Amino acid sequence: MLFSFIVPVYNTSKYLGQCMESILSQKGADFEIVLIDDGSTDNSGEMCDSYAKQYPDKVRVIHKDNEGLLLTRRRGFKEAKGDWFICVDSDDYVNSDLLESVVLMINKYSPDMVMYNFQYFFEDGTFAPSRLKIANETLYIGEDKQKIYAHRLLTDDVNSLCCKALKREIVDIDTDYADCEIRNMCEDAVQVLPVFTNAQRIVYLSEPLYCYRKSQGAITSSRTYSSWMATKITFSITEKYLDIWGVSDELRQKFYTHNTEVLSNFLRWLFAQNSDDLPLAKEEIIHTISKSPAYSRCIQMYNKSYATTSYLKFSVPLVMKKLKKENVKGLRRFFALEKRILKIK
Repeated sequence: MLFSFIVPVYNTSKYLGQCMESILSQKGADFEIVLIDDGSTDNSGEMCDSYAKQYPDKVRVIHKDNEGLLLTRRRGFKEAKGDWFICVDSDDYVNSDLLESVVLMINKYSPDMVMYNFQYFFEDGTFAPSRLKIANETLYIGEDKQKIYAHRLLTDDVNSLCCKALKREIVDIDTDYADCEIRNMCEDAVQVLPVFTNAQRIVYLSEPLYCYRKSQGAITSSRTYSSWMATKITFSITEKYLDIWGVSDELRQKFYTHNTEVLSNFLRWLFAQNSDDLPLAKEEIIHTISKSPAYSRCIQMYNKSYATTSYLKFSVPLVMKKLKKENVKGLRRFFALEKRILKIK
């Protein structure tokens, strides 16, 4: 049983050493490390070559033009020789017992996917836990997979491919993602959809075996218009899986309610921005959203019974009503009033 650690690399020379040492220290099974240099402009590419020279039996390097994380990870899948794939971002690192823990679960449960918990770490050496609260060694098979589908449809907590060991057979290696229009944001949220579909048996480990690097003082990244566009594309792709996964009417309503709240939060962000900093006029953005069939379904399927908070239960229907009428002035006034009342920064 051979494992392939797939590591996209782009300008991470400062962190690549820690990442590589954490993988090279793994025990419990044979493995290779596939480093895909995505056109780095620092000395990351040279570092990759150095590791390949030092560990010729374990490390392979692919140099390519810059295409972004999505297509770089896809290239890694194509190049990997392993029976199992483990994804690692080159500015992160893994616990020393990751591979041993994964092999133990494979031998015990014969899964197609081993999921494991993660933690955030900061430059000052401190850590922060993930939000995942799943019992250790939970096994998802048959109808129980609906619980994993619910996690994916209603949260971001199980999106990352870096917290999963994937059996080769469940990965859609030959799918062409070139036209996906996503490069470095939401890329795993899209790629995880077919592997969740294909995996017949999934086991979860609650131990945080993966460590995500984060900037001090922030768990979530700042929002941008580009991140919103990636979220919009991801939503459209994910919506198709409601039928593929055969989800219940209740989960379907929760999905649309959740994404209506996401849309409302984007509009709140939008009206807090200087118009000169946006690629399009706010009126044009509002018009495009209001005419979107997908977001029309969100508004139609919204169920306030599933609202995240009592305030959103009140505010989201008001915001959606103004959006549907393309009432830009009304939206601007609402968010300005909300900011004063709630003292939103």
